[in-house]
Amino acid sequence: MKKIALLFVLFSLFFSAQNSRVIYEYRFRPDSTKTDSLKKEWMYLDIHKNGSKYYSKSAFESDSIINESIKKQMASGMKSISVSRQRNGGEVDYEVEKTYPDYKTFLVTSIGNDSYKVLEDRKPVWKISPEKKQLGEFNVQKAATTFTGRNWTAWFTTDVPVQDGPYKFSGLPGLIVEISDETGSHNMELKGIKKIPETKQEELDTKGKDIPLLRKKPLEVNRQQYVKLLKQHENDPVQGMREMLNRPNSKVKININGKEISEPKDVLREMEKAAREEMAANNNKIELKP
Repeated sequence: MKKIALLFVLFSLFFSAQNSRVIYEYRFRPDSTKTDSLKKEWMYLDIHKNGSKYYSKSAFESDSIINESIKKQMASGMKSISVSRQRNGGEVDYEVEKTYPDYKTFLVTSIGNDSYKVLEDRKPVWKISPEKKQLGEFNVQKAATTFTGRNWTAWFTTDVPVQDGPYKFSGLPGLIVEISDETGSHNMELKGIKKIPETKQEELDTKGKDIPLLRKKPLEVNRQQYVKLLKQHENDPVQGMREMLNRPNSKVKININGKEISEPKDVLREMEKAAREEMAANNNKIELKP
């Protein structure tokens, strides 16, 4: 009992005095038709006094490399900016931001070449069970919810007095240690917690250049607007690129199996083909009802 009490005090001090990073292992099956399509991604939940941010480690590192490359090209005076985005195993390209103490939740994501910040107007409604167990070093308790079209089971700990968790999940009387949907398609499990220095995100100045594949400052929309945009993208996944190529002096080159393509109609054809193949292979998204 003393050990548990001491652990609670230590975590209370840890979270109140420091910026903290909770590390989750996210296992997911993007293609529901393939049982062997299970993938894994390391996700960060960075917690500070005003809120939290949940994002992919791989996507963050990829964006950092791209931004540094663009900075160097612009500093050298290059008129044409070359961008190469390598996934390097990273599959999750969205972020989730929450504000404290109201836990207002935003999804930050891209549709085509545009970025959006979507206010979530739904909250997980939890049913807390008396069932308890030990997960690693944590004493955890069971809770369940139906959210965005999936049934979820979570295990949370009051040892860490933060009512937060991975993705859009929050509202339990402690940190979520593990959460999974009933199909086993999506599972997030806490693997570590560490202190991190306070950092300020630097905004890249592109001098007015519209650079493909570069994350833009997101446009704030509500969920209904976002759902409409998603449907438009599904019907025409290269609409944004088509509009960009129609602008004066706008050129895009892509590389397909070692062959460079720059003719606009060929670029659009190949990009649409790739987009539709990706949509078909990612039919088991975390939200069945966005």
